[in-house]
Amino acid sequence: MKKLILFTLIFALVIPVMLVANVNYLGEEEYKKLKKKERLHYWEQLDESLAGFQQRKADAVANSATYQKRIDELKAQLADANTEYDETYNGILDFLGISKSDFASIIAKLKYYNGKLDRWNDLSDEELWKTKKAVRELLVSYKEYRGTNYAKVPDFRKNFSDLDNKIKNMEMSLENAKPKYYEDEYTVLKGESLSKISGYSFIYNDISKWPIIFRANRDQIKDPNIIQPNQVLKIPRGLPYSWKVYTGENLWKIASYPEVYGSGAKWPMIFRANKDQIKDPDLIYPNQIFEIPRD
Repeated sequence: MKKLILFTLIFALVIPVMLVANVNYLGEEEYKKLKKKERLHYWEQLDESLAGFQQRKADAVANSATYQKRIDELKAQLADANTEYDETYNGILDFLGISKSDFASIIAKLKYYNGKLDRWNDLSDEELWKTKKAVRELLVSYKEYRGTNYAKVPDFRKNFSDLDNKIKNMEMSLENAKPKYYEDEYTVLKGESLSKISGYSFIYNDISKWPIIFRANRDQIKDPNIIQPNQVLKIPRGLPYSWKVYTGENLWKIASYPEVYGSGAKWPMIFRANKDQIKDPDLIYPNQIFEIPRD
C-alpha cells in the first residue's frame, strides 16, 4: 500500500511536467535562419511552454501537501497494523509454548527430513525397497513431529506443507516399489503365539493363517507351539516365486499350501517347471529349491 501511494505521488508530480506542449527547440544556427514572423511564433511557443511548466509546477506543489498528508496517514495505519500483527504473532508463539530460539531446531529438523527424502527419491525401486525399514521409520517419525506445536509456527507453514507433499509422494513411491512377494519382520513379544501374531490386523487378521508364518521360519522354529520373546520372524507378503523343500514334504503337499496354490491337485505345475531337478515327481529332497510358476 505504501509503495502504491509513493508511486501515485511520483506520477502526480513528475508526469504532468513531462506532458507539456511539444516544442521543437532550435539550435543557434537554426534560429538565425528563421524569418522575423517565424521567430515571433517560436518565442510565443516558448512562452506557452514555460507557462505550462510553471502552472504544472504550481499544481504539483499545491498537491504535494495533500499527498504528504495521505502518506503520513498511511504510515500511521501501517505502524498500527505492524503493532497489531506483532502482538498477535507473539501471542501465537506464547500459546504454542515456542520461542524464536526454537527456530534453529525446527529448521534443522526440516533440513533432515528433506535431505533423507531427496536422497531416497534418487534410488531405483529395488534400492528403495531395500531401505523400506528406514523409510517407514522416517515416515512415522515425521507424522509424530508433524503433530507437535513446532509444526504449527506460522513462519514454517509453507515448509511443512511442501514436506507433506514429499511425504505423500514417498509413501506412493514405496508402495510402487513393493515387489509381488516380500517378507516383513516381526519381533516376538512375551506371551505371544503364532496364532496370536497371525490374528493381528497388521499381519493377516486371521489366526488360522499361523502356518504361513511357521513355514517361513522353519529354520528357527522347530515346534510351532514354542516361540521365544525377541525372536525376529519373517512375515510373508504376497505369493512366493520359489520354495525350499523341508523334510516330509511332497509336491502335492507343497501345492496345497495357501501361499503356494491352495490346491494339492496343482502339483504338476511345480513338476513341469522344475524337471531339470525332479526326475521322479514322487521323489524330492530337503533343501531343493523349486520355482513356483505364476500366471
